[in-house]
Amino acid sequence: MKYEKIEKLRKLLIEKLKKYKESGAKDYIILDIDKELFGQIIFQDHKIAIPDNLWKLLDLSNVSFDDVNVQGINFTGSKGAVINPQKVCGMSLSITKLTGVEIKGSLNGVNVEGADFTGSKGAELDPQKVFGIFGKSLNNTKLADVEIVGSFDYVDVEGADFTGSKGGVLDPQKIHAKSLCGTTLTDVEIKGSLKGVDVMLANFTGSKGGVLDPQKIKNKSLKGTKLADVEIKGSFNGVDVGEANFTGCKGIVIDPQKVANKSLKNTKLTDVEIVGSFDYVDVEGADFAGSKGGVLDPQKVANKSLRGTKLADVEIVGSFDYVDVEGADFAGSKGGVLDPQKVANKSLFGTTLTDVEIKGSLDDVNVRKTDFTGSKGAKMDFDEAESARKAGANLTDVQIIKYEEIEDIITKTLKINN
Repeated sequence: MKYEKIEKLRKLLIEKLKKYKESGAKDYIILDIDKELFGQIIFQDHKIAIPDNLWKLLDLSNVSFDDVNVQGINFTGSKGAVINPQKVCGMSLSITKLTGVEIKGSLNGVNVEGADFTGSKGAELDPQKVFGIFGKSLNNTKLADVEIVGSFDYVDVEGADFTGSKGGVLDPQKIHAKSLCGTTLTDVEIKGSLKGVDVMLANFTGSKGGVLDPQKIKNKSLKGTKLADVEIKGSFNGVDVGEANFTGCKGIVIDPQKVANKSLKNTKLTDVEIVGSFDYVDVEGADFAGSKGGVLDPQKVANKSLRGTKLADVEIVGSFDYVDVEGADFAGSKGGVLDPQKVANKSLFGTTLTDVEIKGSLDDVNVRKTDFTGSKGAKMDFDEAESARKAGANLTDVQIIKYEEIEDIITKTLKINN
């Protein structure tokens, strides 16, 4: 059919789809027309020629994606799409979101870097036979609902997410560059040593069989690593644990004085036993909820800063004078006594003061988005309270003083006495 007629039909379809969408109808539209003609209307120059918010209204069961460039397309919300990876343009599913798509055909030789198979059907993948730009690669691929057959030897798995996949068995010693950097290993069985392996930002939650010695991993770095479901054998002396998450670990003992750079910045220490002081240790953004044994003197932490720190299960000994407590959360802590006039910059901005005793005036203190729920001793006059509420403060458990009432009491008392 001539181009002009195809273009006319495409414009008509777009116009009708717009009206259909505006009507609020939710059923998928089945167009009972010739499969080849359907494809000519839907596609132009190997690409979908209908706006994204409209072509997903169509039941795609009667259209072929052969020789179509599907790179980067998000099929979420579509219906009926069936794709043969061997026949799409360039044999590439790179950065394609395949939710709702049925995969019919092999993934051998196909570029799946950054593809998301979550919610797809029928995908079977041999890591030895897929390809990226520089070779065998599952870089940043999400493999939910994929059956894995074959090994990961020499395959780039950085940033891959195996959550919801089946059959994955991985030897860290044999993967490309010995790197699990950014990889989510949920539903993967680990067979092999992690010695010398890059595990920065890796997530072991839901994996099986992993045994890790912090002293022997690449660069002694657990920066950003989630360590649930991996067995840890060895000390953390000299190890970078910044932003690591220990939730779900067993038997972990950490001396803050001995970790790399004396830094627990943004580290989640649930299930960790802490032995040793926090003197000169960076604890900004650290989360101590569920930890054991932590005793902290605010005067002695690095930079006198508890900015963004969650102090549940920590015993506080020492004052907060000149300490930055913005964004700190004291819920579940013990022993905290705070003078708002003496904290750094007279600011309690974003601070959760549960379980803290307030001793001192709140005059001219920044209480924007401060939560006083569960605190003790805070007082504020009525006008200040109104301003604080407008600034997003939660004044639960703050004593609001109305000076008019006090004046009235004084007047009445003096009349009686006179």
